[in-house]
Amino acid sequence: MQDKINVLPVLTWNHLGVNWAGKEFSLPEAPKEKPSEERLSVSLLPSGVERIETFPKGKNEMESGIGKAYDDYVIEDANVTCFLGVRGKTEQVIRLKSSIPGLHTAIIGDYGIYAEEESSITLLQEASAAEGGSGFTAELTRIYAEKGSLVKLIQVQDLNRFCSSWNGVAIHAEDGARVEVIRAVLGGDKVALGTKALLKGKESSYLLNTAYFGDQTQVFDFNDTSEHWGENTQCDMYTAGVLAGESSKTLRGTIDFKRGAAYSAGHETEEVLMLGKKVRNRTVPLILCGEEQVEGQHAATIGRLDESQIYYLCSRGLTSLQARLLLVEGRFAPVLGQIPDEKLREVLSSQIERRLKDNDTK
Repeated sequence: MQDKINVLPVLTWNHLGVNWAGKEFSLPEAPKEKPSEERLSVSLLPSGVERIETFPKGKNEMESGIGKAYDDYVIEDANVTCFLGVRGKTEQVIRLKSSIPGLHTAIIGDYGIYAEEESSITLLQEASAAEGGSGFTAELTRIYAEKGSLVKLIQVQDLNRFCSSWNGVAIHAEDGARVEVIRAVLGGDKVALGTKALLKGKESSYLLNTAYFGDQTQVFDFNDTSEHWGENTQCDMYTAGVLAGESSKTLRGTIDFKRGAAYSAGHETEEVLMLGKKVRNRTVPLILCGEEQVEGQHAATIGRLDESQIYYLCSRGLTSLQARLLLVEGRFAPVLGQIPDEKLREVLSSQIERRLKDNDTK
């Protein structure tokens, strides 16, 4: 598929190369195969949550940050699906895991959450691959949050380097609804991600918290947008990452205040830690205002480890590597701390430690 993906809502100079994702992110041809649930596992569902056949009609007028063409690709060619209807509040974490078991495997996953009024749900969504697995994942998660509902989506992507990944999230929030998306992105060769939240209802809110680690020749491309339509809506988008080796990352982060979104606020923050001389980072923050009485802020911190902090920690008995690891782990803590599975947290922490050692230059 040759359609552009991760397109910046308002284009800038083409020579900057940030208006959309590069050609390396063109979607592969969808395999002609029957849908199979063997590549997808879903935990037992608690009372108040049921698996529904399709995403409710009339509730799907939204698109992910990757774009409509991508969404259509997933919806039309999905070989795994899971749609959840939520009534009432549940504290049990539901797990959904897609896995690439062998060579040249494609997972095209169409997922959705429909949260009724005053309901709540937490979904832990994992994408992984066997050691010898290869292929790609193209996944779409649609979330419709009715009045006063709470939806928390935790995504962990830990594919190997023989896999590519596309992951889109589309959100619609009604009055007083809150949606939280937590993302830990560690694996994959080429990785494209895009979220788009429509804060339609009054006092609806959205939190996006992302952590990533890129090394070797990994390429990450993000396109995250929060559209404010209702009065007194709120969004907070945080991204923290590490780039090492010859890895590269592009982040487009947009806060869009539509007319009628008076008294709304949006905040966007990014921290990038560069551990190699050959890494490439591109950050494109964008705030659009169609309403006067709003508050929009963005900030980015890009640099290398603070040697004075390392010196101080070493003076307290840590080795240079231990000090660096402590500072790197601090960037991942807000995301890893949200993962409810202790064993999974330990696996991810161990991987971060190993990769930091592999890329340690001192």
